[in-house]
Amino acid sequence: MAPRKRGGQTPAQVVDKTVVITQRTQTYYSFGEGMHDRVTMAIKLSCVLCLVFLTPGCPSKTPPPSLRFPITSGSHTILPTAQQSILIWGDPHLTDVAVEWLRSHHYSNILIPDSGPFQTAQISRNFSDRKAALAVAQEMKAEFVLLLVREESKEGALIEPQCGSLFYVNVNVQGLSVENGETVLRASAHYPHCVDLSDKTSRSLTCQAFATAWGFRPSGQLDIPSGLMCTVGQTAPTPIR
Repeated sequence: MAPRKRGGQTPAQVVDKTVVITQRTQTYYSFGEGMHDRVTMAIKLSCVLCLVFLTPGCPSKTPPPSLRFPITSGSHTILPTAQQSILIWGDPHLTDVAVEWLRSHHYSNILIPDSGPFQTAQISRNFSDRKAALAVAQEMKAEFVLLLVREESKEGALIEPQCGSLFYVNVNVQGLSVENGETVLRASAHYPHCVDLSDKTSRSLTCQAFATAWGFRPSGQLDIPSGLMCTVGQTAPTPIR
C-alpha cells in the first residue's frame, strides 16, 4: 500500500510545481513589462529635456539655398554724375571691384590715392576716416568720395552665432559730397551665414551694396544672384550732341 500512496502523490506534486513555475513566469513577465514602460518613459523625458536645454547650443544645419543670398540695405539722396570725378577711398579688397562696377556704369573719372600724388603710406590707414578722405579729395580735385569698408568678425551672423574657421562679413559703402561733406549715399551688404574671406565674397557683397545704393534693387534679402548685381543697370552711354 505504501508504494501506491507515494505513487498517488506524484501527480499532485507535479501539478503544484507547474502552478508555482507558471506563477513565477507571470510575475517575471509582469516585472519585465514594467521595466520596459519605465525605460520608454525615461527616453521620452530625456528627449524633451534635450530639446528644451540643448537645442540653442546645437550647431546650425546648412541653410537652404534660398537663405544664402546677401541681405542689403541702402539708399541715396544724390548720385554722382558721369562727368564728376570720384575718389575711391577704401579697403583694397573692395577697391578693384568698385572701380570695375563704376566704369561699367560709365563713370570714367575715377581717382585712387595710390594712383595719384597721395600714396597709401602718406595717408591715414583708417579707410573710414571721413575727414582724411575729404581732405585728400579736395587736394585731388575730386567732387565725390566713396568710402568702402569691409568688416569681419567671428560672430554676428544671423543664422550662425559662431563662425569657427569662417567669418561674418559686412561691406559698407558711403558716398560723400566734397562740396559740403554730407553723406548722400549709403549701403551695406552681408550674408546671413558665415563665409570665407575670399575675393568672391568681397566681390559679391560689393556689387550687392552698390546695386542697392544706386536703386537697382530694393533693400532686404532677395533671390538675386550677386553676379547679376555686378552688371545690373549697364546701358549704352548717352551720345554727346
